[in-house]
Amino acid sequence: MKRLVPILLLPVALVLFGAALAPKLASEERLRTEVAALLEHAAGQPPRIDGPVRFSIFPWPALEVSEIRFGEGSATLTVPRARVVLDLLPLLTGQARADHIELDQPELALAGGVDIDPFSTGVLRLASAKFNADLTVTNGRLVLTHGGTREVVVPAADLRIGWRGGRDAAIEGRVVWRGEPIHVDLAASSLGVLLTGGASPIRVKLSGPPFDMAFDGTGKLAGGPVANGTLTVASRQLRQTLAWLGLEAPTAQGFGSFSLQAQSILSGQGATLSGARLELDGNVSEGGFNLRLDGARPVIQGSLAADRLDLSPYGELSISDAAGDNWSGETIDLSRLSQLDVDLRLSATEVRAGAGRLERMAASATLKSGRLLLAIGEAEAWNGIFRAALHVSPAPVGAEARLDLSADDVALAGAMGDLFRMGRLEGTGSFRFTAGGTGASVAAIVGGLNGSFSLSGTDGSLVGFDVGRILARLEQRPLSATGDLRGGRTPYSQIELESTIRNGIATLSRLDVASDKLRISLAGESSIADRDLDFVGVAQLVSAAKAGDAPPQGAASAYVAGAAPGAPQNVSFELPFIVRGNWNQPVVLPDPQALIRRSGAARPLFSKPAAYGSVAPAP
Repeated sequence: MKRLVPILLLPVALVLFGAALAPKLASEERLRTEVAALLEHAAGQPPRIDGPVRFSIFPWPALEVSEIRFGEGSATLTVPRARVVLDLLPLLTGQARADHIELDQPELALAGGVDIDPFSTGVLRLASAKFNADLTVTNGRLVLTHGGTREVVVPAADLRIGWRGGRDAAIEGRVVWRGEPIHVDLAASSLGVLLTGGASPIRVKLSGPPFDMAFDGTGKLAGGPVANGTLTVASRQLRQTLAWLGLEAPTAQGFGSFSLQAQSILSGQGATLSGARLELDGNVSEGGFNLRLDGARPVIQGSLAADRLDLSPYGELSISDAAGDNWSGETIDLSRLSQLDVDLRLSATEVRAGAGRLERMAASATLKSGRLLLAIGEAEAWNGIFRAALHVSPAPVGAEARLDLSADDVALAGAMGDLFRMGRLEGTGSFRFTAGGTGASVAAIVGGLNGSFSLSGTDGSLVGFDVGRILARLEQRPLSATGDLRGGRTPYSQIELESTIRNGIATLSRLDVASDKLRISLAGESSIADRDLDFVGVAQLVSAAKAGDAPPQGAASAYVAGAAPGAPQNVSFELPFIVRGNWNQPVVLPDPQALIRRSGAARPLFSKPAAYGSVAPAP
């Protein structure tokens, strides 16, 4: 056996000797011709070689070449250094065949942005090439050129690309995009059918810290590149993914776990998603979308349906400052509204927003030419029907905003509490609110607000004051009003409110509260910008008038004007009062002169004004 070893090693030695001697016998021109043919065979187009070419034997026979360039115009590929590793067996017969090609620091430059046509042309060339080899890309780059500027989109790419005779292709490796490593896994088969207009099976997987994406379907190039298949996108923190893409989440909270799965049609003009299942922050909805990219702005159209939506992860809408005592003075920026157009429809069986709940809601969001409309067409809420619309559009200074709210037969405590943070009104009723203004901030808009508010309700209570108890006590002891008048409830059978808003001032023209025991009337003004109150009113204790009774004389004991339908009522006690202070802590003060006049002990003082040096009432 030992005698056979030298004989067996003799061919190997001859091969090594021939390989070592070949570089010295072959001219550089011959090597340049060979490597150009191998690269053209691999890429489907001839290269331009400006650097030297040499042949090396160790660690494996290979042709090493520098300064290579493919393509001209909109798409060019430059390779500073390449190494074509040769297949050993064909080399013994005098033929050069590439086993694999190593590209060091290649750069793909696209002029004027990402154009799909060069990719389509390149894929068709590769599909027609009868090339079986692997390409290894080390530290590659993708660059976009705009005039004289260069934008490095992918600063680093390490990929292994496999081509199998124009039939199958596979790409696997890692790229760095926006500072994050993304793992790439792409496979395509039956590439030859692309030459006849057919569709080739495609599988793509992208995964990294920002997101995971997978596509499984087919793609074709005839008539423009189109991919059709199942698309899956997921992100552990959508807020971070949006920030990574240079986008800002619409709200300060939420936008955590996200996933999307849909049947998709992807093309250079946009995308169509059907049978989509979208999950965000635990909310699941289904529907479809259309994304169009062939206009002046991207356009998103679609509809979603959900069984249950919980909006609590996104926090509460706040238009006040951090302390909550004043309106926000932060400058309104609507520049993002002009970046795209949106037309979305949403329906949900149940929507929760904090303590509020809407049922069977139909809503829409429309954004066109920078003008935004958010609308709730109709929803069941607070045991009634609720509608809302918010219009926002750019203005020469800041923004123009308008809000329209309407509710019919709702529980007033829940509706007023959830919408206006005013929980002092109970009962069932309806209201209409419309207001609009223009300004650079919320505070400026509120300062110039114009609109109206009206409300009517039945069978409820005013929470925080028991007016009947207070009036009954003051009727017996008029000077006992120094105590705390707060606490309890004032039942009513009917309430009516009408108010207008002009330049940020709400004028309460009518607030009438009626029951079988009392009447309350209130009027005045409230500065919405300063959140203060300046109201005057009259509270009356009443009793049913007996048949045949003559109307009592005097303002304090007259028939009640505007009383509820039925028998007239007599006024047994009347008390004027004022309401001052801010919205959060209003102060109710009875008229002291009326109480003094009511007091029997103080009445003689009013009959002798001269004793006090006064012969006429004080102005």
